[in-house]
Amino acid sequence: MSINLRRTSLCFIFVTLFSISGSQSRAAVAYVANCCNHPSTVSVFETAGGHQAGQWNVGAGAFAAVFSPDGRTAYVSDEIAQSISVVQVATGHTLASIPVGYQISWMTITADGHTLFAESYDYAYESHIVQIDTVTDTVRQAVGFAAYLGPMVVTPDGKTLYVNSSFSAQPGLLVVDAQTLRTRMTIAMGASNGIAITPDGKSVYVPTLGPGGQPYSPNVEVVDTATNTVTATIPLSPNLNPGLAQISPDGSMLWVSEFPLYSNFAPVVTVIATNTNQISGGFNLLGKTTPGAIVFAPNGKRAWVVAGNAAVDVIDTASMEAVSEITTLGSVVGPAVSPNGRWLLLPNSGNSQAAVIAQASQGRLANIPLGAMDWSTNQLFQEYGGAAASPDGARVYMTNYASSNVSVIDTASKKVVKSVVTGGSPVGVVISPDSSRAYVANSTSNSVTVIDTKTFGTTQIAMPQFTYPSSITISPDGSHVYVTGDNVIPDFGTAKCYVFVIDTSSNQVTASIRIPYPIAVAASPDGTKVYVVGGLTYLYTISTATNTIINSLLLENGGPIQPVTGGIAVTPDGTRVFADDGQDNKVFEVDVTKNKIAATIRAGSVPGILAITPDGTQVWAGDYYSTSLSIIDIARAEVSATLLLGGQSYGIAFGAQ
Repeated sequence: MSINLRRTSLCFIFVTLFSISGSQSRAAVAYVANCCNHPSTVSVFETAGGHQAGQWNVGAGAFAAVFSPDGRTAYVSDEIAQSISVVQVATGHTLASIPVGYQISWMTITADGHTLFAESYDYAYESHIVQIDTVTDTVRQAVGFAAYLGPMVVTPDGKTLYVNSSFSAQPGLLVVDAQTLRTRMTIAMGASNGIAITPDGKSVYVPTLGPGGQPYSPNVEVVDTATNTVTATIPLSPNLNPGLAQISPDGSMLWVSEFPLYSNFAPVVTVIATNTNQISGGFNLLGKTTPGAIVFAPNGKRAWVVAGNAAVDVIDTASMEAVSEITTLGSVVGPAVSPNGRWLLLPNSGNSQAAVIAQASQGRLANIPLGAMDWSTNQLFQEYGGAAASPDGARVYMTNYASSNVSVIDTASKKVVKSVVTGGSPVGVVISPDSSRAYVANSTSNSVTVIDTKTFGTTQIAMPQFTYPSSITISPDGSHVYVTGDNVIPDFGTAKCYVFVIDTSSNQVTASIRIPYPIAVAASPDGTKVYVVGGLTYLYTISTATNTIINSLLLENGGPIQPVTGGIAVTPDGTRVFADDGQDNKVFEVDVTKNKIAATIRAGSVPGILAITPDGTQVWAGDYYSTSLSIIDIARAEVSATLLLGGQSYGIAFGAQ
């Protein structure tokens, strides 16, 4: 067989990055993080050796996958495209795209393969169960529920669906007629994000948050499908939140993914013996990441557990240990294993690309699929990332905010060669002068991830005060990293903000410099200064010898007070700094030898990311709102060209041809 592959707040959260360009002698090629709503991919792995056998193109926002019972067809729910991709497994060709009309997510299929059920959610805050005829690849019917529905299961006879209904007038486990999609009854129980059914269909297990109130009492409710009554309640740890669940192929074990309520507890997969309905053990994932969806090999010897939404851990079920990890492009939610156990499908919700553009011709050389920057088409809550090229020109690193990983691009092949799991919501990335380390600012986990670029091993550096780390830079000698820690939401004008200084020899924060609302940072070429764009809106100059502010220049009255990241770039000779505040269409050219604004340049709609070409003649300005990129001629201090991208741009790095 051949496989042909290929937060919520009313505040805007803008994040971007200045990245150091590589050698000025090589041909200049821009790698632009181009978001959003591009096609997603499904990575196909051989389960025997864990090697990737191919990659399928599907619709935007791939969420989950389901195999047909004969293993010949795979169905992929495309959340943003609001459709289901029907893929021929042998070739990877998309046979059909079934329009659903809502944000499509979890699916289940009947044992005969004739009917596929899918869940969806629309902007009217209504969930749907959609019934699909797999012979004609058409929607038979869709029924709305004024509730948030969790994952669902179908009984082996195909007659009944079980799905948990949360945040509704009648919360509980819905018993739904699979033919009419009418609710037969509701079994009272707490809200749930997971469900599993035994292979014989006699019992349904539902991890719930408990009945509510204090103390917190999560549990697993066991439902007898013959009587639709709860026959057992299995208490879970009150320090953990239960999530997704799965039962082993022989029906002997229930695995429940749980994540901690408090930082002093580790995420765990809890194992319950179904013959006693008692907890029999548990295990941690590699790196103690948060577990998600679980799938078992048909023979039950291996299992795969989504790790932190950005990777998948391979579990030996005999030893109950994570033995290896698989990384892929985007955020993984719903994997699937083929009925013969040979193939593992990992849908990537990545919906952004790296647009590879030649500086000289301004022509597009490639479009490289990346991870997830923005989960949806809701532009109120944009998610952003950054880019950096290794000084040796071999690689480009791009952060994926929504999938919490970094895509490592090989500049020779123009392909992603590795996805590295970082902290939560990574934003800025910068590479050490010897190309041996990458440093990533993680906004929602208040940390910096250090990546060994040879082994891709990671180390986490916690920031000493709680902030949103975003923009990041490194001294020319590689001895210190500077990362902006912006304010938390909500602010009310009282949050403390910093530029943190990290000693790269010890990976310790050695200084915390108070600066109001720091939104962009860059080091001078001689390493004596660090420039910071800060609140309302100033260009601050920090002495790297004393870690103190030695100068400030008012750029404009006003500017962001929420966690917004703007753009900043320094010319190779160190005499000019270009900066913006990520709020309007102005880019400021500052003569830092005279500490004055040399020019104010109108560019695009809301430029954010700024990167100077290796030859020092142009500034390339991405744009948070428009789908184009502005090229500024430095000598003339004006926009000389506008490149259409098809989406917003949130990171620019110059790499090798």
